[in-house]
Amino acid sequence: MNLKEQTYVCTLADIGNLTQAAKQLYVSQPALSLYISNLENHLGVRLFERIGKQFVLTRAGELYVEKARQMLSLKNSFDTELSAIINGQTERLRVGMQDIRAHFLTPDILPEITAMYPKVKIQWITGNYSPMEQMLLNNQLDIFFCNCNKKSKEFEYVPLFSDEVVFITAKDHPLTIYAENREGQSFPWIDLSLFVNERFILPIEGQSLRKYSDQILKGCSVQPKEIFMLRKIFIIISLVNKGYGVGFSLLGYINWSRNIDNIRIFSVIEPAVTATFYAIYKKGRRLSPAASSLIEMVRTKLDQQINALCPTTYIHPGSLG
Repeated sequence: MNLKEQTYVCTLADIGNLTQAAKQLYVSQPALSLYISNLENHLGVRLFERIGKQFVLTRAGELYVEKARQMLSLKNSFDTELSAIINGQTERLRVGMQDIRAHFLTPDILPEITAMYPKVKIQWITGNYSPMEQMLLNNQLDIFFCNCNKKSKEFEYVPLFSDEVVFITAKDHPLTIYAENREGQSFPWIDLSLFVNERFILPIEGQSLRKYSDQILKGCSVQPKEIFMLRKIFIIISLVNKGYGVGFSLLGYINWSRNIDNIRIFSVIEPAVTATFYAIYKKGRRLSPAASSLIEMVRTKLDQQINALCPTTYIHPGSLG
């Protein structure tokens, strides 16, 4: 089943740039341009408007891409089921996982799933949320494990656990004297606006924790005067520990951090912002036995790690709606 035409159009629609789309598809730019032009001539309608170097879908293009994605999803389901019934054929499982969780889960999970399904060829890809979500949308991943604060109608979401996003400072930060205990809060409460002139150390754009951080800042009507951005969450926590600035973290990330003894944790918004960790896959897609087993492995391993680190803080899957 060859859906090259649909793959080309959907990739160009996702990227919006002919040169970058051609690179991802491993074809030349002129070849891709000619292919799209010939397709539009054949259909008798433009699929893209050319605005400078950007390719923007027309109404007809939006309709085409909607149906093409359904075809690509069906093709992947067909490929998965066909490989499972052909004797000796190796099934493929393409797994995506956010970097920070992958660091703690991969060494335990990958050998176990490989031993359980020795004939399955497993691709294990790690990275930031936004590009990995796009890979799932483009049918380049079968399943994606991630924190997610905004659901898409394109995907099915299997909740695994929830974690609170907290505000962190060094213990000796002078403004912590204004903290107070509030009923119903997990941690001492502090007014985030007090820190508006402090250096906020935040994740880069596109990381899920950055989205939660921005959500809290907006909810508290705080616009920091100085923002310092880093990709590695554990470096952010370490810098806060050293008193270089203030920031936000998931509670689990703090528990997994090493050599931090100068961190104070605060609640700053009601209700608390929580990050739910999901297994995500395309709607209409039939999960293979290996993918279903992997979800349960990740769930079990997270429960084990969470109970070992902080048994009373986390919301467990049974309490998720």
